[in-house]
Amino acid sequence: MRMGSSGFRKGPATPFEQGLQALAERHYDAAIGFFSAAADGTDRPAEALSKRGVCYLRLNDPHAAAADFEAALRADPKHAPALTNLGNLALEGGRLDEARAHYEAAIAADPEYPLAHHNYAVLLKREGRIGESVRELRRAAKLENGSFWDFLSGRRRRG
Repeated sequence: MRMGSSGFRKGPATPFEQGLQALAERHYDAAIGFFSAAADGTDRPAEALSKRGVCYLRLNDPHAAAADFEAALRADPKHAPALTNLGNLALEGGRLDEARAHYEAAIAADPEYPLAHHNYAVLLKREGRIGESVRELRRAAKLENGSFWDFLSGRRRRG
């Protein structure tokens, strides 16, 4: 956010920032508009498209969400959040092999992205691979800069 001459913060300066604010405030339709503008006029279209997909998920439109995650990957084939979200959609649909491929691709693209490790752990648990699942959860917690138990409870998140 930009600082005015008086030292007080003004509203979000870019459509992407406005989208983030609208998303945080659960104004999903408004956020979709801002992220659409950001995707067309930013140097970060994959991020904007991925965030717009999240808005569609919150509005219970998984088909539009998947289309945005795939569009994000066309803009940046290694965009870990889009890969992770496609994995989530596949996992929810019971397509475990597809989910695994997306999570593994997300981790390969960005080994520091904790949500990919966390969601991969969920898949591993579903498959009964408990030891591997715990290792992935621990890795996710370490990446979040907190303890394993803080991570699971949601008490500690990285900034």
